[in-house]
Amino acid sequence: MLAVVHARGIVGTLRQVGDALEFQYAPAWLAQPDALPLSPRLALQADAWRGDEVVFFFSNLLPEGPVLDTLRQLRRLPRGNVFRMLEAFGRECAGAFAIVPEEEANGVVPQGRYREYPREELVADLTRLRENIPLLGSHADLRLSLAGAQNKIPVRYAEGRLWLPEAGAASTHILKPSLQPASVYHDSVLNEAFCLRLAGELGLPAPAITVLRDPEPLLLMERYDRVQAEGQVVRLHQLDLCQLAGVLPVSKYQSDGGPGFRQCFALIDAWSAAPAVDRLRLVDVMLVNYLLGNADAHAKNFSMLYGPDARLRLAPFYDLLATGYWPRLGDRMAMAIGGERRPDRVMARHWQRFCEEAGLNVTQLRRRALDLAERALALHAQTARVLEVPPALLEHLVGTLRQRSDFLQKRLGVAG
Repeated sequence: MLAVVHARGIVGTLRQVGDALEFQYAPAWLAQPDALPLSPRLALQADAWRGDEVVFFFSNLLPEGPVLDTLRQLRRLPRGNVFRMLEAFGRECAGAFAIVPEEEANGVVPQGRYREYPREELVADLTRLRENIPLLGSHADLRLSLAGAQNKIPVRYAEGRLWLPEAGAASTHILKPSLQPASVYHDSVLNEAFCLRLAGELGLPAPAITVLRDPEPLLLMERYDRVQAEGQVVRLHQLDLCQLAGVLPVSKYQSDGGPGFRQCFALIDAWSAAPAVDRLRLVDVMLVNYLLGNADAHAKNFSMLYGPDARLRLAPFYDLLATGYWPRLGDRMAMAIGGERRPDRVMARHWQRFCEEAGLNVTQLRRRALDLAERALALHAQTARVLEVPPALLEHLVGTLRQRSDFLQKRLGVAG
C-alpha cells in the first residue's frame, strides 16, 4: 500500500486490487475544512475511488517514453504497472503530493533534508544521462519521477549553489540538461531559455530561468509549484490538462485522442476561478508557440494550479521550444488551429474556427496576434544578447518569427 502525503498530513492510500487501482481519502484529511482533492475528477468522499479515474490521475505523474522505459528496466518492473512504478519513483512528483510506501509515511510527514550537489557529482550525473543511465543508480535516496519525456534533475538552488533533496524534501528548481542526442538536438538549452524568457517579456506567465554555463549549458528553471513558507519549501498542487481531461499520458497529443483547444477551453470554463482571463492566456500562449514554431505544445504542457484560495487557475507556461530548429522533427502542431495542424496552411477560415472555440471574434484575435508578433520582433535581439544565443539558432528564431508574423498579417481576417 502507498501513502499519498501532503505537508499537512496523509491525504489517503493507494492500493492495487487485482488489475485495478484504488484510492481512498484518509478520514483525517476529509475532516480538514480546507482539504484539497487530488483532482476535481477524484472529489473528496469517504468511499474509495477505483478504476479509470484513479489511473488517469496517477499515471500522469510518471515520466514518459524512453525515460520511463529505462527506469522500469533498471528496477525490473512490469510494463504498464502504474502502482509498482509509483512505488519506485513517486516521491518527488509535480504538484503538492508525494507518494511513499505506507510504512515510510508512518503518520508523520517527513521534512526531508538537502545535501550540497558538488560539481564533480553533477559532471558524473550528466555523463550518465548522456549514456541513458538513470540517476537512481547513483542517488539511491532520490525518487526522481518528474513527469515528461526528458531527463530532469530536481534540485534546490540557493545563494548560487545547488543542493539535492533527500528523504522527501521538496525541490525548488528543475535542472534540465541538453536534449539527447545533443548532436541532433543541438542548442536545446538556449533554445528553451530564449523561448521562456521571450514569453515572459511578452507578458505571459512563465517560470524564471537561469542558464548555468559550468560544467556545460544547463537550464535552471524555478518551480512555480513550490513556495517558501516559514523556512520550509511548500508544495503547491497542480494538474496538467491530461489529468483534468481524464486521459492517459500516451494520449497527450490531439491526434492520439488527447485534448485539442476546444476541450482545453472547456476545461478552463469548468474549473478556472477566472475563466475569462485564463482563456485569453491560453490564446496568447498558442500565438507565441505559433510564432516561435513550437509544434510540441500538447496537453501535458499546460496545467492548472491551486492557489491559496484552493481554486484553480491556469499555471505558468513551460516547455516552450522552437522545435522547427531541428530538421528531424516534423512541423505539424500538437493541437490543431481550427482543424489545421500544418502551420503554413492555417488560413483565415481556420482562424475563424479557432475564434469560435476561444470565444473571440477575428478582430480581437488579430489585434492580440499582431501585437504579440510586433513586440516579439522588437524584443528578440535583447533576449538573444542577454542569453548569448548562438548565431545559427538566432537566425532560425528570427526567420521563423518573421515568417509566422507575415502569415498572421496576411491571413487573419482575410477570406480564404
